[in-house]
Amino acid sequence: MTDEQKFHQSAAAILSAVGGKENVASVFHCMTRLRFLLKDNSLPNIDEIKKIDGVLGAQLSGGQFQVIIGPNVAKVYTELCKIGGFTEQAAVDVDVAANNADKPKEKLTAKTIGQKILNGLTGSITPVLPIFICAGLLKMIVIILGPGMLGVLSETSGLYTVLSFAGDAGFYFLPVFLGYTSAKQFKANPLIGMLLGAILIHPSFIEAVTNGTSLDFLGLPITPMTYSSSVIPIILVVWVMSYVERFWNKVIPEMLKIMLVPFLTVLIMLPLSLVVLAPLGVILGSFISTFFLWLHSVLGPWGIALLGAVYALLIMTGMHHPLNLAVFATLSSVGYDKIVFVAGTSASMALAGIALAFAIKSKKAENRSIGFSSFFLLEIAGITEPTIYGIALPYVRPFIAQAIGGFCGALYMGFMNVKMYNLTGSNILGLTGFIGKDSGNFMHAVIGSIIAFVVAFVALFIIGFDEDKN
Repeated sequence: MTDEQKFHQSAAAILSAVGGKENVASVFHCMTRLRFLLKDNSLPNIDEIKKIDGVLGAQLSGGQFQVIIGPNVAKVYTELCKIGGFTEQAAVDVDVAANNADKPKEKLTAKTIGQKILNGLTGSITPVLPIFICAGLLKMIVIILGPGMLGVLSETSGLYTVLSFAGDAGFYFLPVFLGYTSAKQFKANPLIGMLLGAILIHPSFIEAVTNGTSLDFLGLPITPMTYSSSVIPIILVVWVMSYVERFWNKVIPEMLKIMLVPFLTVLIMLPLSLVVLAPLGVILGSFISTFFLWLHSVLGPWGIALLGAVYALLIMTGMHHPLNLAVFATLSSVGYDKIVFVAGTSASMALAGIALAFAIKSKKAENRSIGFSSFFLLEIAGITEPTIYGIALPYVRPFIAQAIGGFCGALYMGFMNVKMYNLTGSNILGLTGFIGKDSGNFMHAVIGSIIAFVVAFVALFIIGFDEDKN
């Protein structure tokens, strides 16, 4: 059987399984999926469709019935259009249903709102995953070859310096990268999104924040905060920007759009970004840090366990920074921390557990690669972003498994009164920070870390995850 015959056979089986051409209102395709708008979404049998040769998965999402084909989707789509008599259209790189009048409107509920937020986050962050991994590998090379491990490179060598700032760049300029990807996600101008991201990390703004210089925009006070390596602020900014830009596109004459739409959009977004939106996550973080410190004073080890369960979420939103500031003060005054970094260590080990479980349990080669690379980056270089943004956030259930592992490991360390004496990092060598006068402290830290890792690993194997979700 030729490839063309295989594609024809797959297309015919798919069309029959979705209820025949009579049930198809319209059909499109993106880079990997056939996207049907069906008259009756109850007719397709997802389990049967997944068994069709050439089909990698199927799901109903946002009013669309999506059949995942992979790289050969265009060829299957062509055969599908021939069989069903549909008008063949070019591939789209956005969610067609979002712009299609035939899409049924979803009722706004807590579930649908939560799903829209999750889709917005994953759609913005997932395209940046290769940057996380690339930058993480560069930083891992520096750590392995640097004076802390093999000692091949000294901190004064040119190669050490270049690899260091190249790796740092992947994280420092996140607001710029996310400005582009989130604008694509929210159907706005990606270059304007990049500009807004660049504004948040402009050297003059960073210098003003560092020096404590007060800034304002027409009398509106600008909150002095640093947004390099941040994620949530720029996504929130670009989401609002997409509505501002859409408004100007409606009211400004066509001949003036190229000049006025970008200018007026940025002009409106400047005060909104610097005064309100970007600081929002950090301000919220300060309240959360105060809450968890209070929680420990009330609940003791259970408070540490709860922090261990949600610490990865705090990293994702950047809300862990205010907690870290509290740790610095504690270390300088009493010489150890037994709350934040104890919970953070447990959370990090739980993340490693889900990364390895994800790699082993995944059937897709791409996911196995993401899992193993994320695991090694976390254990060797202490870089959590690939695991959080490439595994936990898109598939959701790994976040649950991580929270269970982080909770259990932190609970054990809390009851054993484990203390971190030195800030050493979040990789496997970070456990050396628990070495102190009390010889049992380090042993309990290792046991707690093993508990977090194993529990998270086993939990993900039990609850599983849906590879066809992304």
